[in-house]
Formats: sequence, C-alpha cells, structure tokens
Amino acid sequence: MTAIKLRNAKRWKTGGLRPILVCLCGFVIAFALRYVLSPVVDEAMSMLFFAINCIVMSYLFGFAYSFGLLLLSIPTALFFFRKPYFMMDGLGDKDVFLIVVYGSIVMLTSFIIEWLQRERYSAVLQQRVSETRYQMLIESDQARRAEYAEHFEAVAKRQSEEARPVGVAEPRQP
Repeated sequence: MTAIKLRNAKRWKTGGLRPILVCLCGFVIAFALRYVLSPVVDEAMSMLFFAINCIVMSYLFGFAYSFGLLLLSIPTALFFFRKPYFMMDGLGDKDVFLIVVYGSIVMLTSFIIEWLQRERYSAVLQQRVSETRYQMLIESDQARRAEYAEHFEAVAKRQSEEARPVGVAEPRQP
C-alpha cells in the first residue's frame, strides 16, 4: 500500500492578520517579562524569553512567523538587555555567540515543529480521505446488493410465471 502524497500539508497553519497580532502580543509579553525580571535574570540570558516566544509562536503559526520574531527579538534583546544598556556600540564576541546560540536553537526547534505539524496535518488529511473512501465503498456495496436483490426478485417472479400452467387461475389471497 502506498502513502498518499499531499501537496497542501503546509496549509496546517492559519493565515491572515490574527497570527501577526498574536505574535506581536507574545513579543510584548516576552519583553515585559524580561524587563521586569531584569535584575534577577543574568545578562547572558537576554534572549531567553524571546526564544521561548519564538518557539511557542512556531508551534501555533509556523516557521515563518517564528523567524520574523527572531529577527525582531535579536536587536531588541541586544539594545535593551545587554551592557551598555540602551545603546548599540557594535557586536562583541559575547553578542555574536548569543545570537548564534539562541538563533540556532530557535531555528532548529522551529524547523522540527514545522515538520511535525505538516506530518500531523498530512495524517489527518489521509485519515479523512480514507474515511471518505470507506463510506463510498459501503454505499457502493449497499447499492450493488439492492440491485442484485431487485434482479433476483424479477428473475424469481419470471420463473414462477413460467412454471404456472396456462389457463389455471391464480389462487386468491384472503
């Protein structure tokens, strides 16, 4: 049995303006959490909440939204939560290291989530197709049986008429 190839498996996510608004709300929440926890959370974890937001949005809306959030989160985290605060004086070795680490973690996780969501959606579509085919098979079988029943009734009626002698009246039914 061969697997059904589905080209629209990437349609698992919703489109439109809603995902963008949800992603921006998630970004604002991540920023607010990081800002509030700034005295407690180390400078090395400047992108932690943004990375979590990117991964959650990847699960909800797909790889593209996660990548867009990552591109927005990197400069925000570097500007607001790395020393010197509220300044961009260039990228140091630590900054590049954090960008590579958090970027690769978010990208890899988002890619895996996207792949799994497409496979899940493909499996759902294949299940629906299988159920539809099964229903059509049952309906076809029922129609065939009804047709055979009509055919056998007609044959039996014809045989009973042929078996009766000519000129003999049919018995009355009470």
